Amino acid sequence: IVDKSGVHSVSIWYCHCPGALNPDMQLFQAGLFPASFTRPKTAFTFSVLDDFLLDNLECGTSAMNYYSKIQRLTSSIF
Repeated sequence: IVDKSGVHSVSIWYCHCPGALNPDMQLFQAGLFPASFTRPKTAFTFSVLDDFLLDNLECGTSAMNYYSKIQRLTSSIF
């Protein structure tokens, strides 16, 4: 999960009940945007997407530079 506070590794269990939504739609319901719609392994919070949009529009920050900044928040090793 990529959030404004950093990159976090968490386990997510999808509902496999009869009539359950696809995993990507379950992530949307949880307030997360999946990086892939077929087999999502990474998801972004909508707050980090909004923050990136503002950084990109105001400062011209590229996606790669923004992600590097988020990684540094998680660990100074990056």
